Amino acid sequence: MSQRVVILVCLMLGAVAPCAVAQAQETTGVVTEIKPGHGKAEIRNAGGVWRPAAPLQALRPGDEVRASADASVVVLLSGDRGIVKVDAKSSPLVMTPTADDGKIGKARALVTSTVTFLTSGAKEAPKAVLATRAMRPAEILTPRNGPVLPQTVVFEWIGSPLSRYTVRVLGPADVVLERTAVVGARFVYPPDAPVLQPGVSYRFQVVALNQPPYETTFEVVETARAQAVQNDLRDLEAGLSANASPSSIAIARAGALAASGLMHDARLVVVAALARDPDEPVLHTLLGTLYARTGLPQQAAECFDEADFLLGKNR
Repeated sequence: MSQRVVILVCLMLGAVAPCAVAQAQETTGVVTEIKPGHGKAEIRNAGGVWRPAAPLQALRPGDEVRASADASVVVLLSGDRGIVKVDAKSSPLVMTPTADDGKIGKARALVTSTVTFLTSGAKEAPKAVLATRAMRPAEILTPRNGPVLPQTVVFEWIGSPLSRYTVRVLGPADVVLERTAVVGARFVYPPDAPVLQPGVSYRFQVVALNQPPYETTFEVVETARAQAVQNDLRDLEAGLSANASPSSIAIARAGALAASGLMHDARLVVVAALARDPDEPVLHTLLGTLYARTGLPQQAAECFDEADFLLGKNR
């Protein structure tokens, strides 16, 4: 688990010049994909030894990234420098400081906040608790007590796959929507249902037979903010490399959404990416990070364990 942990070390030695301290601490990139293949994907910190690359690993000036055989590593660079893929032919990639050209563009700020979120994962990964899926009570995966974009009002939970559920959306005064005998673990808010008003705190309930309701809250963001978020995502993608893979684009989008507090929407992006690329360990790690941030340690541990399993051949 230690390679998933990102520890920021503050250099407080008086003999070190302030500019050198800033450069040593600068995060110049983050690992967004690892494909071990039949080779190795490795990273060497400045002055250190080569170690296996880790999902969402922070990279700083002087760090080196290399891959052998058919392995590869993808790095999202800080600033507005895009995404770069490192393979055997292009190895090693030596990380350089982000050029300070005095520009403070929106794309650069978006990438900076995205990289900051992606490299600030939980300091200690939770441990999974052994349990059969059939024995689990209904538990809401999303949304979980946070804002959602108006276009993505989707509810997902876990529980017995054989159970039928009653789902409810409740407003401050009354029930907005109720559906019974819902099979499965996903419910999309119907377009013909009452419109959910921005800024209102709603409750979502899942009720299984002979079990108490499980409940979380959510709030639809204002239209202006939702449009601003969509504009930011377009600007972010425009700043990425033209040949960037769908998985790395999804990780960047999810990081930007999560950095803005939109954990629900970030999770939806990662889940959709995993449906296309289920063997990418960085996607599993990011999903685990989102679960850990939203109070789901069991699901977080399972995601981290899956990432470790997929990286096994790279150890």
